[in-house]
Amino acid sequence: MSGNFLSLLLIFGLGHPAREPVDPAKSAPLHSRIPCDGFGSPEDLLRLHATYSAGGSDREFVVSRYHTERCEVDVKWKCLHHEKAGWRDVWSAPNTEPSAQALVPIGACYEWGSNVPAQYVLSGWYQENPPDGKSASKAIWRQVPVKQVSAQPEVYEFADPNGGTARLEITR
Repeated sequence: MSGNFLSLLLIFGLGHPAREPVDPAKSAPLHSRIPCDGFGSPEDLLRLHATYSAGGSDREFVVSRYHTERCEVDVKWKCLHHEKAGWRDVWSAPNTEPSAQALVPIGACYEWGSNVPAQYVLSGWYQENPPDGKSASKAIWRQVPVKQVSAQPEVYEFADPNGGTARLEITR
């Protein structure tokens, strides 16, 4: 399977084993440099560069955004599509490619015209192999703590229990 096709599958949530919910306490918060003033919805552009060591478990970095509960499609008397509150993936980079680069926009405000800042987190994940040795589709992704190791340049790292490491550099 080619890297581009695999990336598309991951973007659309296909072909990815189960993952536990994002724990913000294990994640690193990401903030826009642009203030949220309530008059628009400006976006900050992050240049991300992820690298992974050889060995260890399958690993990935994920940028997630918090969404509040709301009705996406309201037809006056009934909500046709209800969106639950929670973290949703914005970007991810698995270690299937030893080095991944991307441009990721993050909003300064929660929504257009709001003065509530958007909430983003960077999380680190590794794939835990099933105890019975069954297929990878039964494997579960577990979150591990992400640590900021440098402010200039902005660098984050994590390690999986099997000794594999991951590093993400952010250029703004």
